[in-house]
Amino acid sequence: MKSASPSAAVWLLAAMAPALWGTTYFVTQFWLPGADPLWLATLRIVVPGILMLPFVPLSVWRRRWWHILVLSSLNIGVFTVLLFAGIQRLPGGMAATLTSSMPLQLLLIRALMGRFPTPVQLLAAVGGMAGVALLVWQSPTHVDWTGVFCSLSAATIMSVGVLLIPVLGKGIKPLVLTSAQLSSAGIILLIVALLSGQPVPHLDTGGLLAMAWLGPVTMGGGYFIWFRAVSQLPVDKVAFLGLINPVVAVSGGVLVMGEVMSLAKVFAIVLVLACVLISQHPSARRS
Repeated sequence: MKSASPSAAVWLLAAMAPALWGTTYFVTQFWLPGADPLWLATLRIVVPGILMLPFVPLSVWRRRWWHILVLSSLNIGVFTVLLFAGIQRLPGGMAATLTSSMPLQLLLIRALMGRFPTPVQLLAAVGGMAGVALLVWQSPTHVDWTGVFCSLSAATIMSVGVLLIPVLGKGIKPLVLTSAQLSSAGIILLIVALLSGQPVPHLDTGGLLAMAWLGPVTMGGGYFIWFRAVSQLPVDKVAFLGLINPVVAVSGGVLVMGEVMSLAKVFAIVLVLACVLISQHPSARRS
């Protein structure tokens, strides 16, 4: 049963997951430029998956294998493929904006299930998405609608996956659930990458350190924190924490890559963080 009044430490820990994922953009751009996206996604998942495989008891594989397969496909495998497909076809800012529709889509999915959002939740979801758009939007000269579909579908897939975690992942400890999902998704992506015919990217020392950060730390550690948060906190509130991701991405770009922090970006960051805080307010919870 979820705690009625989660402590501030629990919320802070939950916010660490999207903060870690937000470093992906500038780490990839700075230390892994030009690397094949499919192999980057594969290595990012399969390395922590192999390292965490010993944490999964055989009994979990035997009794819950199809639960794990569904969750790993939604939360990691299919989501990652659609995410990178959108990034490849759209400007990064447009892809990030469309993907940030996840909280709004999650609320809409729950509405279809009979649990209608509060006005405060809708305001926070729309405002957060608008803030992300103001923060990272790059207007394309030509809209690739396949890319738009992929980015929106990535948010939809992740929303469904998050909603199913308390159902299909019930009774599985967060560390075991994380390890099982990363292992199964990593193996499947590795097979796809090998069949694609694309060569394994050559990584220098900086690239290897970057992959160590993107794999075991942000993917392994980040997903463990995320799944643990979803098991302890209201799903509709946890989803809004994902808006922290682009804030960290832009801030890291300024600090690491020398990008300019304009007044508009500062306003956008304040707007996004305000919407995250509003979404956590008791008035944003439907009784």
